[in-house]
Amino acid sequence: MGRKLQLTMTCLLATTLILSACGSKKAEPSAPEGEFKEITVQAPDVLGIKLNDLNGGGTLGGQYAGQKIVVATRTGDFADALKNAAKYFEQASGASVEVQSFPAGTDVEKIQLDLNTGHHFDAVLMPVANVHGYAEGGLIQDLQPYVDSIASPNLDLDDFIPSLLQSYGKYKGKLVAFPYKPDSQLFFYRKDLFEDPKIKEQYKAKTGKELAVPTTVEDFLTTAEFFTQKFNPESPTKYGYSSMASKTNSRLIWQNRLAAFGGKDVDENFKPAFNNEAGLKAMETMVELRKYAPSEWLQLGWDEANALFASGEVAMMEQWPGLYSTIEGDQSKVKGKVGFGVTPGGSPTMGGWAIAMTSTTKYPEATYKFLEYVTSKDGELLKIDYTMDPTRTSNYERPEVMASNPMYPALLDSLSAAKILVDPDVPFVSSKLNDIMENAVQAVLRDFLTPQAALDEMQQEFEKEIKFAGLSQ
Repeated sequence: MGRKLQLTMTCLLATTLILSACGSKKAEPSAPEGEFKEITVQAPDVLGIKLNDLNGGGTLGGQYAGQKIVVATRTGDFADALKNAAKYFEQASGASVEVQSFPAGTDVEKIQLDLNTGHHFDAVLMPVANVHGYAEGGLIQDLQPYVDSIASPNLDLDDFIPSLLQSYGKYKGKLVAFPYKPDSQLFFYRKDLFEDPKIKEQYKAKTGKELAVPTTVEDFLTTAEFFTQKFNPESPTKYGYSSMASKTNSRLIWQNRLAAFGGKDVDENFKPAFNNEAGLKAMETMVELRKYAPSEWLQLGWDEANALFASGEVAMMEQWPGLYSTIEGDQSKVKGKVGFGVTPGGSPTMGGWAIAMTSTTKYPEATYKFLEYVTSKDGELLKIDYTMDPTRTSNYERPEVMASNPMYPALLDSLSAAKILVDPDVPFVSSKLNDIMENAVQAVLRDFLTPQAALDEMQQEFEKEIKFAGLSQ
């Protein structure tokens, strides 16, 4: 696309966002007009837990009868989870809920277009980077007025994992969304090998240290070398470390170390904040890890990386939680042999989705109550069967929830420690910044650029795109 055409399209988008924001008056919370009555919601037990609060802490009593809420999201588990919760919300509120979903690859464009011009949606469930872009464009509302006036007495914002409420829910100091689906890079390791007395003895003889799950970057590198046959012929695994390193995935290797060394991608003013000692050390660590990774590392995407770990050839891996289904599959050679922890360095990269209310909703109170409902302490348990993990600390403290998934202790620790989003929190250009990071990381891993040269080039490209988006100060 030519720069002139790109500039024209960006200007049109910016104009549309401004017109959309100016042309829609945000409805102020007001008292419900419908008749309120006591309602008992018939809900199933989840994981053996009796869900007792599916009437909004007593704030839902059929008063929104005749109102229809339209929620937009991606086709699949996201839509199915919302539809499941909507059944119970409809019983409690009297409102009806329509979930409109779009396939991955078209969802972002179609939802953005409707938010700009169609105004059919009352709420959206989308990745955090998109939600914050909507906030920058004035397309979604500040939820705080509704929290202050009509919230359930059981809302308890402090119960959300703090990093999620801050990173997902807030944008420029405003509460623009509730956390819905959390995600974080996890550390997967061969628990059977780490607990093997003979291997522990060999490790101590070779390194002078006790073999333990690495928590520091230094111990991570030492352990990766020990479990790599190229450097230790007695290693039970061929490779000490692996991850996804194909283009579109490789930036995670760098991001998982960036925050560990005290860095970040951009600061609160959208200025690049990685071209420093932290960014350089993260790049250099990535280069060091290459020595302990598979020879085909740069070709490993999601399926390939997961299959290799499940084959038993790798001792340690950093990956999204979805790896669990592969390692516990019937074809896995490591089934029941894997442990879970926080990525070494203690600052994993996180993804995630949030749910927000549009600025043009016809029914702001009912819509707010739906957002509150599906993210409530009991309400969010209705989504667990749809691969949507909890976002609230109290749910991880329920023994039944913790017992349902052996990854949950590590996931809670990882979400609590995470500081950097996988998609830079820069509206309108987040995907372009991802591409810039990928190009830089690939250039370093392929020895096309030195780590410092890659950081310099990445900073220049970041500054150019952020300025082009009109966000630089």
